[in-house]
Amino acid sequence: MIDQMPEHRALPDDVRMRARQRISEGMRPAARGGRPALIAAGVSMLAAGAVVAGQVLLGGSADPAAPPMQHNGEFVGTDRKIVYEVRRGEVDPDVLARCASAAKDHPPAGEWQTIATSRNAGTVLTAFRVPAGVFFCATTAVTTAISAPDPARLEPGDRQAKILFTTTSGAMAGLVSPDVAILNLARVGDQGLNNALPAVVDGLFLEPNGYTKAETGTTAMSAGREWLVSGVPRPTPPVVDRPQPPAPRDTPQEQRFAQCLRDRPIPDPDQFALGVAAKVGPNETIMAGRFGDLLLLCDDTGGPVHGTVHESADLKEVRGSTLVALGASYDFKTHLSLEGVEYNGSTSVAAVGLVLDPRVASITYTRPGMADVPASLGGGTFVLAAPLIDQHPDARVVVRDAAGNVLESITPQHGR
Repeated sequence: MIDQMPEHRALPDDVRMRARQRISEGMRPAARGGRPALIAAGVSMLAAGAVVAGQVLLGGSADPAAPPMQHNGEFVGTDRKIVYEVRRGEVDPDVLARCASAAKDHPPAGEWQTIATSRNAGTVLTAFRVPAGVFFCATTAVTTAISAPDPARLEPGDRQAKILFTTTSGAMAGLVSPDVAILNLARVGDQGLNNALPAVVDGLFLEPNGYTKAETGTTAMSAGREWLVSGVPRPTPPVVDRPQPPAPRDTPQEQRFAQCLRDRPIPDPDQFALGVAAKVGPNETIMAGRFGDLLLLCDDTGGPVHGTVHESADLKEVRGSTLVALGASYDFKTHLSLEGVEYNGSTSVAAVGLVLDPRVASITYTRPGMADVPASLGGGTFVLAAPLIDQHPDARVVVRDAAGNVLESITPQHGR
């Protein structure tokens, strides 16, 4: 088995970890959309529609000197704050006010002890403690969901986890035993689409952007042991405390886009509007949607579609003052490894992102020796199906206004 990352394109920890973990579990095909998540040298292995922002598996202390991999094949991230914005003992005043307003069976907010706040993909998840127990509050742009104080404790023993809080948009939180530094949660029967890699903080785990329907069956894995998690609560009903009008779903393309939002850990799915649908192959279309500073990416190859949501701060493949974008692989093909194992790989990467400046009228990829590649724009989003994976040192993304004036010339980051 080839287990070497391509030197010319450094993959993020979460992509490498997921691939190695699946290999260690018997090479069962388990990538998003049924695509095996195996990595081969020279091949960009990103599941279609799943991009290089996401969740790094993180230990309790996030020690940079920790071993690079657990014996069960799980890679350790360097610092959970990079991904989750975990802040111990802190909560934003606005978030606290919204949680207090939605609280029912709680003492006054002035008596709440903030344990930690974690943010990811449009959801802010905060853990609090009061004498009656711990509770959690998840806020999105539109809703607030808060659990009741819970005096729950774990049974004695190692490798224990208990889920105390879930939401309809996929946030999850609960307890872990002191020995658990790395935790992987997955929906029973998961095929790489519904799993969570939460941050572990002071005996708790926090996952703002996990998966939905955890109560139908969830497994946990830590230090090579996998077990069924019992007593998973049903999602806490959210309070719509900042209502906004829903996005249109009138056209066939908008209705297809709406399918990307179903059964996915996406906050405020009704508010995401389709921006652009760019055809990148005979049977493949990349759809980009937007709600505020959140990007919804969905790769449509004719079968079931699954969207992923990303904050603008995480869009780093092409990043400037007028636009931001991530790299998304498409046009997957079947390959054969040296050991005769089939896997799906891609060498095509598009920049998919958000337009930040209303003056932007065109976005073009330029590179010496080839014709310019224009982007598809719409609704404050864009898709630029350019050969980013070539990593040409003189490649640029040129942004112009309606008069043709150059607003910005950006060097792609090529996964750095």
